[in-house]
Parts: sequence; C-alpha cells; structure tokens
Amino acid sequence: MKLLFLHAIAFGFQLIVCAGELEAPVISTEEGNVAGVVEEASNGKPFHSYYGIPYATPPVGELRFKDPVPANKWKGVRDGSSMPSPCPEVPYGAAVMGIKLTAKELPGKEDCLYLNVFKPKAAQPSEGDFPVMVYIHGGGYFAGGAEEYLPHVLMSKDIILVVIQYRLGFLGFLSTEDSVMPGNYGLKDQTLALQWVQKNIQNFGGDPKRVTIFGESAGSASVHYHMLSPKTKGLFSGAIMQSGSAFASWASSKEHKKTAKKVGSLVGCNLEEGSQPSQVMHCDRARSMAPELSSVILPSCSPESNETLPDDQLEYAVRRYNRGQTMIGVTANEGAALTQPLYGVRRNLMSELEKGYPVLGPLSIENSLNDNDSLRLANHIYNYYLGGVNLDIEHAEDMTKMISDVHFNLGFDLVSQLHSRATGESTFRYELGHRGQMSFGDFTTVDVGRHWVPHVDDLYYLFRGGPMLTPVEQPPERPTDLEAPEDLAVRNFMVTLWTNFAAHGHPTPDKSLGFVWEATNPDNLRHLALTPNPSMKGDARKEVRRFLLSLPTETNLILNPNLITENTFRTGSKRRNQDEL
Repeated sequence: MKLLFLHAIAFGFQLIVCAGELEAPVISTEEGNVAGVVEEASNGKPFHSYYGIPYATPPVGELRFKDPVPANKWKGVRDGSSMPSPCPEVPYGAAVMGIKLTAKELPGKEDCLYLNVFKPKAAQPSEGDFPVMVYIHGGGYFAGGAEEYLPHVLMSKDIILVVIQYRLGFLGFLSTEDSVMPGNYGLKDQTLALQWVQKNIQNFGGDPKRVTIFGESAGSASVHYHMLSPKTKGLFSGAIMQSGSAFASWASSKEHKKTAKKVGSLVGCNLEEGSQPSQVMHCDRARSMAPELSSVILPSCSPESNETLPDDQLEYAVRRYNRGQTMIGVTANEGAALTQPLYGVRRNLMSELEKGYPVLGPLSIENSLNDNDSLRLANHIYNYYLGGVNLDIEHAEDMTKMISDVHFNLGFDLVSQLHSRATGESTFRYELGHRGQMSFGDFTTVDVGRHWVPHVDDLYYLFRGGPMLTPVEQPPERPTDLEAPEDLAVRNFMVTLWTNFAAHGHPTPDKSLGFVWEATNPDNLRHLALTPNPSMKGDARKEVRRFLLSLPTETNLILNPNLITENTFRTGSKRRNQDEL
C-alpha cells in the first residue's frame, strides 16, 4: 500500500496530445537536438514540452560527491517525451507521516540531473522574447522531483517554464568541510542548471535577460541562497520565495564535519583527508541506511563548502544582494504541516516531546547560541506562545503559531526588510489566507485545524502534481484538481500575479485584476492577502517580531544586536552594529 502511495502520481503523468499535431518541433541546444511533445494547458491552450534534458553529466562513480560537470554532447535527436527519474529521495509524505521505508523502497536514481522545459506553441527561437520562470522544488533537501510539478496550470500563460532537479540528502549535501567533500552539491547543481538556461533558453523562445527563479520551502531557501551567492550573479533578474528562507534553522547546518565522520563510521567508510568519497555508496551499510541519512544532511555555510555561498551569508545579507525585484510570502498557518500530524497519526511524537522536553524542546526550536543557552531559549519561547510546555490539543492553535513564526514567518519578515533596504529594489509580500478543497492538511484525519492554510498549500494553485500534493489516504469524493469557484478564483489571481511578475517585474503592472499590489516598505511590512478577494493588509506581527528579535540567537546577534534584551540570557558572543529591523 505504501509503495502504491509513494510511486503513484496523483493525477497521472499523461501527455494530452492535441489533435492534428503529435510532436513539438525539434529544438537545438548546445549539447544536441531534442524533440518534444504537444500538451494542453488547463485553459485548453496547446504548449510544447521537452522532458528530461540533461544539464550535467550523471553524478555517479568518480563524479559522486563532486561538483557537477556540464552534460556531454549527443548525436541525433534526443527523445524529450519521458519524465526523468527523480534523484534518490525520502518522499516528503512518508517523512511527515512517519512511514518507514527500506532502501529498496526509496524512489529515484543517481542519474537524475535533468530539467524539463515547457514553451508556448507561439514561442519562436528566432525571437527569444518570452519571460522565463525556473522552478526549484522543495522537500527539505531530502525529497522532491520534477514529476510532482506538472506545468498545465502555469502554461495557460505566455511564459517559458523550466523545472529542474538536483541532488538530495547525503548525495547532495554530505560535507567534511575540506577538500575531501566540500559539499553543497545540490546547490551547485542548481547553479549549473541556471547557467544552462542562460546558454540555451533563447532556442526555446525565452529571454535570457528575463529569468525569474522561484521555489517553495527548501526551494525557496535555495532561491534565497542564490540571491546571496556571487556565483549566480547575472543568472536571473527576479526571484519569488514561497515559504522558506536561508535564515530558517532548517535550511542549513554547521555540524557537517561531525555528521560526515559519524556517517563514515556508521557505513564503514573513511572520510578523512586523502580518502575517496566516491566510494561511500559502495561501503557495506551505505545503501541500507539511505533513508536515515538522507533526511539529516542540509546545506553547509562553512567557507570550505566552496564558492556556492559567501563565507558568512548573514553578514552578506545585510550588505549586498544580487539585485532584482522580489516576491516573497507565506501561507497563513505554515506550521500546520508539522502540528496536524503531531495531533493525529503521530501523537506518539507529541508525548515523546513532552517527556523528553529538556532535549527535544530545544530541538523543536533549532535556533540557539550554544548548548548552555538552548534550554532557556526554548523555555522562553514555549512560555510566550504556550504558557509553558502545554502540548494538549487545546493548545494546537498556539503550537501552530509558534512553529509558523519561529521557522517561517520571522525569516519572511527579515528577508523582506533586508532586501528592500539593501538593494532599493521593489519587494512584494503576500500571505495565502484561503483554505481550498485541496490542502496539505488532508494528509491527516484529525479534526483540529481544518480551517488552517498549511505549508505547501500554495502549490495547488500553481501546479498539478504528484505524491507531495496528495494525501496518504485520498477520500473517494476528493477531486483530483481544484473545482470550487473560490479556489479557481485564487488560482487565477496567483497564476496571473506570478507570471506578471516574471514578465514585467511587477505583479500588477495595471489595474486589470481590480487591485494594485503595493511594494513593501522596510518600516511598514504591508502584504497582499491572497483570498478570493485580494486586498492589502498591514503588519500584524510587530509584537511577535519584537519578542523573537529580543532573543540572543546567532541570527539576531548579527542582524539585530541592538534589539536583544541584555538580561534575557548570558552571552559572550561578539556583536555587530547593524540597522535595527
């Protein structure tokens, strides 16, 4: 049953062939020619699809745990009609729901560095004037693939859409923080894919000077990393961040060397200087432990992780960004994706959190200065939101708000302020406040939070998709796509706003939608409330933000030292003077 869930694609990957036209024209890339297929968008408009185009040499053998190498040239015409295999992953739904998998049950192949390109039928290589949107999928850096993000909704508009894949889990991010395994291969894969777009997208009718990168969750954090990275300067002109940032504690790790040595010990491999990291997958236990390893390896921000990121991304964030307009937003109840399972099918974890709070409480916050301060920091936050360690279902709303603020909303606010202040470019903020008939909350059967708009829900309005967007046990009456008039209204608004931004650098270049989305001001964090009747709303998180910024976390010590309350904790860390946020 679980294999059926994990490998089935919710709406089926079925190519809808237009009558009278069976194939899309052959397109020439720097590596070779590729043939595509014709499909229909959600509004019936035909578009051309080119699946599984390699942008890198397969990262196997001696290229495992190495920086990506551009794809080799091929002869003849490559078949672009088949969806590529995802990279080895632990499916997100399985992780959230606590479904245990063996290595053999994990989907994906190591030969996975491919991208899909979708273009309007009218897009001509000779013109190259269509705006380009490059999607970087989320999934906690351990899950996801192109098969979960089908193009039929976005291709109702005149854009070129590119959906990329990148290495995940320990194959994508294992690092010894030295020359053996510098790490961040997944982010480097993304960079190479963006370079491929610059070299080839004009042949699909796209404008390389109008490339917008967008992503959700870990994909959004990746977008933020590229906004910070000198290596991606000039590869895109705009960015859309959905529910994630590099400031989130779940988006990076500073324990890579320790983790790598532990992994090496567990699987029977030497990962010291002079060893051959490409042999890790041949070690006795590496493949059998893949599920456990994949979900604990995150991007590294150490200098040894090599060129992808600046040495200190927080310092860099204050002073300089890759210039460009930005859209950034969250759902109204981001934390519900975690709390709903905790009050439902994974109630055992809630009792474990309560019993093991001195250790697990700080881990649930994941944002402390050091081990000595971590428990006091957790106590301070739990007291503020829950009045203590009160984890019963009556406090589910408060628990969800805590997780939302700590792991998503604070980063959302900080990026908004820093970007608009540092670059002078427009920053457009949103919050999705509409719970549709399809929701990530459908993963659970618990009654609490049926009105919540959890993490991931924004994707239903932009894509048709696969397992990440489908509950484990789908009720027979549940639709396979949005049908309710209010849901379709929100979808129309979001698709129009997203593609307007890619085309014009502004989500509402005119008043055709009946409203104008105003750019935010660093001193007044207004946002667009995305509902069936969108409207601008004021900043409702000032008090919460004031509390969270008063804590001596590492991020606050760099960005907001003047806001930290001196008597909250003892700390000897060096402080830097920056503008208050």
